[in-house]
Amino acid sequence: MNLFELKKALLSISPINLDKISIVVHSTEGTIQFNANTPRKAASVVKLFILAEVLQQIEAGRIQREQLISIKPEAMVEGAGVINYLTKHNTYSYQNLLELMIIVSDNTASNILLDMIGIDRINHSIKKLGCQDTIIKRKFMDQEAQASGNENITTAADIVHLLKLFSSDNGPYSKNLRQEVRRLLKNQQFNNKLAAYQMNNCKLNIYHKTGELPGVEHDVAIMESTGRKLEVAVLTEGWENNGIAQHFIAEVGRYLMNYVTNGSLSKKQ
Repeated sequence: MNLFELKKALLSISPINLDKISIVVHSTEGTIQFNANTPRKAASVVKLFILAEVLQQIEAGRIQREQLISIKPEAMVEGAGVINYLTKHNTYSYQNLLELMIIVSDNTASNILLDMIGIDRINHSIKKLGCQDTIIKRKFMDQEAQASGNENITTAADIVHLLKLFSSDNGPYSKNLRQEVRRLLKNQQFNNKLAAYQMNNCKLNIYHKTGELPGVEHDVAIMESTGRKLEVAVLTEGWENNGIAQHFIAEVGRYLMNYVTNGSLSKKQ
């Protein structure tokens, strides 16, 4: 399968309404783009920018990985994650918080890290990376801020730009930082979208982060197999049923896996 065939395959997936879907696929052959620069609710994929900044702060010696943080009850929030639901356990290292933020998308861990770095500093770093259409305006599960119109926003183009920096030897991130990012993303526990069909394919590595809100489903990834690599962002919104969106993204993932691994349009893995 070449890039042109991949684009045709993606457009054949049902249901597809391009108004509510943004897709960017970057490979050595070129780039596929649908609504690449359309602003979308970021949901949890924006946690990748928090991850990048915290890891840089650790490398600079401003944050100690194993420093322990006690989380007060009022700082705990619901939604994705486990911290809010564990009994008699409220002390974590910064390393633990990073792992929880990415592997199980823990909102409490994310907010603690966001508070520690500061929203303004992270937004400054985002712009410095060249991601001009991404902004963090509120903490996770801050329904009052959300009701006031403060929403975290990103684009598929910005996310793929960040993923390319995570893949690049010549970007702003050290080899150790990039290896840490991959380790965390590979341990992602929510694998029902882009990675849904991976289990029978040992030739493929997927490093990814999901995001979801009511009516919103995202998954973004670096996919690698022997001799081929791609960075992809699939951002979708406006769904009445999130399950249909998850199935749609899984079908996108199926074609991407075929492209990366063996170039076949077959739906058999």
